Amino acid sequence: MKQRVYEILYRELVENYANGKGRTTTADFWLTISAMTFVYGLVTFITGLATFIPYGFLYAISLGGGVLTALTVLLTLPTIMLVARRLRDSNNDPTLMILVFVPILGWLVLLYLLCKRSAPTQEVNVTNEQTSAEPSIKKKKSISGVFIVAILVLGWVTSSVGTSMMGHNYMVEETAFGNLGQGAFTKKANRLLRSDSATTEGYLVVKEYYQALTNGDYHSAYRELSSREMERYGTFDLWQQAKAKEQRSAVESIQLDYVSQDIDDDVTVDYIGYRVDFVDKRPSMLVRLYNVGNGWKIVGFEEFEED
Repeated sequence: MKQRVYEILYRELVENYANGKGRTTTADFWLTISAMTFVYGLVTFITGLATFIPYGFLYAISLGGGVLTALTVLLTLPTIMLVARRLRDSNNDPTLMILVFVPILGWLVLLYLLCKRSAPTQEVNVTNEQTSAEPSIKKKKSISGVFIVAILVLGWVTSSVGTSMMGHNYMVEETAFGNLGQGAFTKKANRLLRSDSATTEGYLVVKEYYQALTNGDYHSAYRELSSREMERYGTFDLWQQAKAKEQRSAVESIQLDYVSQDIDDDVTVDYIGYRVDFVDKRPSMLVRLYNVGNGWKIVGFEEFEED
């Protein structure tokens, strides 16, 4: 059976790579689809496993995503041709594959057409000016339907498990990033900012700013602001008056939200954003900082919005 499977896959995906005029039986069609599903699932599963490697999340996603993209590009045309041959084999117009663009109902109708049995073909034999039609019968060793279903289900399961592992590890990485813990995202951020302590230094600036406000130490809080933020109020006294009128509450948590970099006229400016949550459940704030080479300063505040 192994040799027969190879023969079918080679014929459908290699020999008939761009052939949409032939015929493909129901069993051969679903065997090919199952094999492709299994390959996609296997790559997804291996990628999911690789995301457990310490600091390897981004590398695993990039490599696995690249392989899946290459497979998609490579198999798109033969898949279209495969569907065309299957529709023709069941005496349906190959253009009916456009039903794939009709959600739900179109998918169900197309699935039904792809599962239909092969329509009988006839060979015309002419003898002594008399025409007789006889069914064309080609006996070939068939592939077990159980085997095809098993491969299809196995491909779906491995794909689902791989996707779940990637989703789980993404949440782990995102949590580590927000809490300034070790992880691939944090490592990438530190590499961008060219410092393993940059995110921690920015965190301390935000923490000391809010602590100073809570303690009524406006001078200390004011020193954490950038000159651009100071200019919004004009003078320290005007800034202090504005802050004294604001509702204040204790900070519950400070989480890293993003890092970025801007290079303008050979001047590199690093940016960091922190999400600040409060104990009284008032709206969270996004505190933006920048560094032009002389330390981190707060450059702006805005209400935090979930992406």
